[in-house]
Amino acid sequence: MSSSTSSPLSRLWQRWKTLRLPWRKHQLAGTDLAGNKYWFFRPTLNARPRRIMENNPRIPYSDIKIPPQWHQWLRYTRPDPPSLPELQYDVQRLENLKVLARAADERWAARPSVLDKPRRGNQELAIGDGEMRGTVGQKGETGEGRGVDSVERQEAVESKQREGREKGKEDPWKIRQGKAGEDWKPEAWSPRRVGR
Repeated sequence: MSSSTSSPLSRLWQRWKTLRLPWRKHQLAGTDLAGNKYWFFRPTLNARPRRIMENNPRIPYSDIKIPPQWHQWLRYTRPDPPSLPELQYDVQRLENLKVLARAADERWAARPSVLDKPRRGNQELAIGDGEMRGTVGQKGETGEGRGVDSVERQEAVESKQREGREKGKEDPWKIRQGKAGEDWKPEAWSPRRVGR
């Protein structure tokens, strides 16, 4: 409930409620943008003033959201109640933050991921197709003019791939076909002298 949309009579009434008069038990601290009212009162003369919120009756109870500034004031972490311009600035800041976060997400979605497979044109590259040492897109990737080093490297990569496939075919339970302690034999025990 903004002060610019309220009538002059209601603004005058709110001003009157916020005055700290000695005979008044409840004093209005302020309102938030949703129309919730925040009060403070002193139950006894020596007690610390209590701070409470009176929700807007037009808003369902499940949809009530207390702004962080008013929550801080209710919990005594903030001495003064927040003003309406401060609350409006915070709402604008949150909207700007959402726009910036959306733009950052779009930038990250547009960048190629390191986890994606590298591509050359429309073909996916396999391991050893020039991606090992940053040779993708360099001269000689079609096989013309390759030196002895590149051929040896290619053979080494292919042999590692074959070994990896053969390891995957081994039976993992082959090692543990007998009972767990079948070949265990106790060693002879002889006490050692402890040096002090």
